[in-house]
Amino acid sequence: MTILELTIDDIGAQGDGIAHQGGNTVFITGALTGERVRASIDDSKNMVKRGELLELLVPCSLREKPPCAHFPQCGGCRFQHMNDAAYSNFKLGQLQQTLLRAGLTLPPFQAAVTTATQTRRRARFAVRHDKGGIVLGFNEWRSHNIVNLSMCSVMRPEIVALMEPLRKHLPMWLPRDATCDIQVTVLAGGLDVVIIGGPKLELNQRHALAELGAALKVAHLSWRKWDRSPVEPIAHAGPLTVHFGQTSLSFPPASFLQATEAGETALINFATATDKPKARILDLFCGLGGFGLSFENAGHVHFADLDGPAAGALERETRKNAKYQVSQRNLIGDAFTSGECNDYDLVVFDPPRGGAKAQATQLAKSTVPEIIAVSCDPVSFARDAKILIDGGYALEKVLPVDQFLWSPHMELAARFVK
Repeated sequence: MTILELTIDDIGAQGDGIAHQGGNTVFITGALTGERVRASIDDSKNMVKRGELLELLVPCSLREKPPCAHFPQCGGCRFQHMNDAAYSNFKLGQLQQTLLRAGLTLPPFQAAVTTATQTRRRARFAVRHDKGGIVLGFNEWRSHNIVNLSMCSVMRPEIVALMEPLRKHLPMWLPRDATCDIQVTVLAGGLDVVIIGGPKLELNQRHALAELGAALKVAHLSWRKWDRSPVEPIAHAGPLTVHFGQTSLSFPPASFLQATEAGETALINFATATDKPKARILDLFCGLGGFGLSFENAGHVHFADLDGPAAGALERETRKNAKYQVSQRNLIGDAFTSGECNDYDLVVFDPPRGGAKAQATQLAKSTVPEIIAVSCDPVSFARDAKILIDGGYALEKVLPVDQFLWSPHMELAARFVK
């Protein structure tokens, strides 16, 4: 390792300070533009190197004291050392640069929605049972090491309050040297907790998990072998529900919800801004139907998603209302054709991180007058948006939504018209 004094020229997309020295580019975690730092630099022969911040020699005006004791070790947050205005401008700039790099002309941007601290209602912890007990938290940046959290400035207090009971009671089920992940979602009726991985569930392990659920006093405790395997209910103390528009429906364990209530509200309000009477709506990648159910003036809403439990919950609650239709369909491999889309006045699609290239291609060929695209990944959104624009759609406006405070992650909603 080499110790150098460097001036930070820029900030990278993942929040690292960028310096240049001897023809090399150096990324330094925790440094901001304009700062002079002393850093330990790796001695690799690569033109791109990584450095560790040892001393801040000259701070910049963008810097402020991080609110969390785990920053910057915890990989969940990357920008707690940056003041609010600089942080917001940086993330908006990153989003706009992503669209420009894809060849898009920037449309009007609505004011970004940035969610408040202590409002994130879902989290996924990494867990390891070592000789000192249960280690529970988020991974360090670019590492599999787990930061054993004692606090968190972004999560709902209900999730933070669950951490110590988990540390206390998990050893009744999770053996020494074993690992698992734990996903927690806060709902009005309590906590939905899903354990991913860990030991194989024989009879004794199932009994231990049931005892764990009782000890934690959570509404739902479930288990799944890995992310895509079926969820097995273990201990359900009571029902959990979600509410969209005028409809309440049961919440299947591990179902998707937007990360914050404020973010969910902002996205739904954007999508339903033109809630025309008797309109025919197609809600693709619908999950539990949050968008479609919020078009209260619609004449017909067709929901489609591959998620069987979510589609089942939605179908059970809407089957008595003739204006609703639910289809379980793999939209990545079996997109709605342009002809099918032509039956609708508005299409909403909210795909997973990889986007919806096949569906965007079909929509681009359609005559649907209005499309609302919701995305959790600006890169895949830009690709899909380019397909729609090349098919004759105009990108009318964009709403940036920052639900993952102090992270590089940015979401958005956009309106396309033809």
